[in-house]
Amino acid sequence: MDAFQKNREAILNVNQEFAALIQQAKAVFGGHDALFEQWQRSCESIADQLTAHIVQIAVVGAIKSGKSTLVNALLKNDYLKRGAGVVTSIVTRVRSGDQLRARLFFKSWDEINAEIQQALVLFPSNEWRSDTQSFDIRRSQDRGELKNAIESLDSELRVTQDSLNANGVLLSSYLKGFDQIHEYVASESTTREFDQNTFSDHRNFVGNDASAVYLKDIQLEVASDVLTRNIELADCQGSDSPNPLHLAMIQDYLLKAHLIIYVISSRTGIRQADIRFLSMIKRMGIAGSMLYVCNCDFNEHDTLEDLQALIQRIKEELALIVDDPKLFTLSALYNLFEETKPSEKDQERLNQWHKAETMVAFSNAETQRLLSVLDRKLTRERSALLLQNQMERIAVNAAGMRQWLRLNKDLIQRDTNEALKIIDRLDIHQSHMKQVQSMIQSTMEGAVRKVVEELKKEVDRFFDYHSGPILKQTIAFVRDHHIDLNRYKSQIGTSSFTHILYRVYQELKQAVDSYMAEKINPEIVAFINRQEVELQQYLCAAAEPYDAMVKEALNKHEDALAQFGLSGDRGQWSLRLDLDLSSIKQMAGLSLPAAATTLNYSSQIKTEAIIRLGYYNLVRALRKLFKKTVSDDKNEEIKALKDSIRKMKREFERSIQTHFKDYKENVKFQYIQRLGEAVGRRLFELLTSQFGAYIVDIKGFVSAIDDRRSDKKRLDSSLAACDQALEDLTARLESVRQEVRGLVEGGI
Repeated sequence: MDAFQKNREAILNVNQEFAALIQQAKAVFGGHDALFEQWQRSCESIADQLTAHIVQIAVVGAIKSGKSTLVNALLKNDYLKRGAGVVTSIVTRVRSGDQLRARLFFKSWDEINAEIQQALVLFPSNEWRSDTQSFDIRRSQDRGELKNAIESLDSELRVTQDSLNANGVLLSSYLKGFDQIHEYVASESTTREFDQNTFSDHRNFVGNDASAVYLKDIQLEVASDVLTRNIELADCQGSDSPNPLHLAMIQDYLLKAHLIIYVISSRTGIRQADIRFLSMIKRMGIAGSMLYVCNCDFNEHDTLEDLQALIQRIKEELALIVDDPKLFTLSALYNLFEETKPSEKDQERLNQWHKAETMVAFSNAETQRLLSVLDRKLTRERSALLLQNQMERIAVNAAGMRQWLRLNKDLIQRDTNEALKIIDRLDIHQSHMKQVQSMIQSTMEGAVRKVVEELKKEVDRFFDYHSGPILKQTIAFVRDHHIDLNRYKSQIGTSSFTHILYRVYQELKQAVDSYMAEKINPEIVAFINRQEVELQQYLCAAAEPYDAMVKEALNKHEDALAQFGLSGDRGQWSLRLDLDLSSIKQMAGLSLPAAATTLNYSSQIKTEAIIRLGYYNLVRALRKLFKKTVSDDKNEEIKALKDSIRKMKREFERSIQTHFKDYKENVKFQYIQRLGEAVGRRLFELLTSQFGAYIVDIKGFVSAIDDRRSDKKRLDSSLAACDQALEDLTARLESVRQEVRGLVEGGI
């Protein structure tokens, strides 16, 4: 990582000095503003891409596997709260900064009330509300009434499928945290910062469910030499969180991540939750960017042999899910204690661990192996392409400027008539280059339109009920999902009908949300990844023939210069059509529509269910009145529940269809189309940037030279000085190029 940072800074310095040289050259011949502005914009773009490009690393794993501890150990300080609660529904991002700082991004009141409103769908009875207004947590009356309503719920209603009911936890958390948090929330999303003096206070928000629920994002900035400016470490929520929406939030970050570190606790080994999560990652098509860390608890293993036996078993189990898993076994807590000043109690643990010399030596060796692999992946594999591409852009700009300088220097030595003859000849070649440039532009625009339209059709087919798998699978799951009403029979008579209806609804909702997160979202991601590859391949193939055409046009121009005894500069640098899609997406601010989207359901089901129950009770009363046989007292409630489930499923189908329709349109117009346009622009820039100094007002050259011919000596001296400075910059750039090449090839 240090090597990358050093080289990036060196390239940024060269780029900055080149920008200053552009201003210096502009002062010599200020008439050619368009050319100078083009170079200046290119310098700004290069600087933006080098500074804005962030390599994102996601640290994922089951709850209590040691994710936060591992991040702290990598950062060599106890920045993140360890052992945060299960319901913490945010990804904590950590970046390098000038000083210690925590930025907390809060939801708006509208976002909070909308979440609460959805959680209240089919909430038992409306009797707890004193008015019919939409719930607003800012009103003390609404908070008090909801608090009483939650406390009156049966304990069974707070648990769904052996887990805490996510909606119940959400409502309770919002109520508990209101007094502490309300001053930070506003009608728009707000940000609260904690500086180095109050940094530790941010943990009260992260580790406390009642305050974390109000947050939408957290970013920490740490003054550490471990993180370089372009790296972000993200501590993700537990992959086995009982709330399916948390899993979807993790998926959203994983889509941005360049590298994933999956943490497995040595206390538990591979669990069913790990297998389920890793299988999902494989379906998303991003398993190839994963490293695995077995977080070792020294207290759990008597000998190194015992630990190695566990490691072998974990490797074998991982190999059943992913190809060639890269596993590292270390004690994150031991590493953290070694780098910090632990408490007296923790120091005693550390002293005890020191006695396990073979275990400690093994963990230290594995730690170094992990750091070495991280360095290689982040520096050589991830970032070297970024550095190489930006160096090539600088070099091409420098070659264009060198051509401009030397053309001016040569022309200034000639009289006006001779210079005009040369310019007339060069103007022919310039016209040809303009034609090539125009042809490339129209071709790329046409290619973008064509491939985007084709991909939009693919998206339509993918989300279509008849031709695609997603909508059909999801609706089939809803229709086929069985709810065993026998489990609710015993509660009839002891709980109200609306309470039982609420439990049934929560069971179905939990099942659908889990299915969406674990099965459907990964298939969508894998599909869109395939569309990205197709888009990139198509546009690169469309651009490739023009690379040779550009080189031919430049060579002809150079030959024309040579015929007049003017010095040409064919150069050794040329731009490659290699594209880093992640950089293009970052620069364009593109990301997939969020997977963590709550499906919206209507509370009309409850009204209809109660009406249906009243109808069955009326029929029962009439049968009694006419002395007809009356069945078991609970049958009417069961019939009403069955009718309600059918209605629920129809409502779920409607919500799913609406969700996929909106998602499909967002993918087509806010992602695929914008990505195609961004890739097309990038390819056009790569192909035509080499024309640089050649497509300018060359007749204006002669006029400017003629106006300044009386000051020939000074002009000649200024041009020579610029040329020498450019040579020095090019030599420095070549030196960095060789070092980066050594990084890629493993020479450093």
